[in-house]
Amino acid sequence: MLRARLLTCALVVLAPLLAGCDGDEPTIALLVADASDSTSRAVDAEQFTDRVEATCDECRVTVYDSEGDADTQRSQVRQAEARSSDVIVVVPVDVDDLASLTGPEVPVVSLGELVPGSDRFVGLEGGDVPTQSTDDLQAARDVLLGDEESMTYVPTRAMSDQAADVAVALLAGTPLDDMGGADAQEVDGVESWLYEHQDVTIDDLTSVLVGQGVLTLDELCSGTAEKRCQKLGLR
Repeated sequence: MLRARLLTCALVVLAPLLAGCDGDEPTIALLVADASDSTSRAVDAEQFTDRVEATCDECRVTVYDSEGDADTQRSQVRQAEARSSDVIVVVPVDVDDLASLTGPEVPVVSLGELVPGSDRFVGLEGGDVPTQSTDDLQAARDVLLGDEESMTYVPTRAMSDQAADVAVALLAGTPLDDMGGADAQEVDGVESWLYEHQDVTIDDLTSVLVGQGVLTLDELCSGTAEKRCQKLGLR
């Protein structure tokens, strides 16, 4: 069985996982709510895929985009199961719509919001991922130019990395105690990793957003923001 083969491979931080394992290619299905929505910050699909590939030589990620439609996402869960996905990671369109939808033999990791019946959960302290009207770059520029006093920063990259690590650990049947990241805790009886969002003002725009690789200084200070950056000594 796939699980038995994966158990022979050690899970270690920042080193190839499952390398050299024999058998079929383990598959992780990533179901995103709406990939075209730049304001959705629960997952960075590219970051998630890169993390899986960096930690699991044999793993493959298949991304499903429901384009914000709950019925489509429900069908995609069935599709992922039919294609023998070994783990499903889902950013839900409607959490109640997905309750108890998957079979017990396919582990489910909820990302952003907790889907009832999930095996693991990666989200935020205090509940749902907050929304904003623009993407992080535009929100940061609005703060820089004085149009807004603050923006809400969600650690999407860290959450995506954690969800990828959780998915690979489920494949390997290995605990995540030594993986780093947020400490595991229980949410409604589900092992969970929770992160904090924070309000970012002009005083910590660069230390938080540029410092954590969310955007570059060139991106922040381009166009109409260039003179403002020069005035503030950022360029």
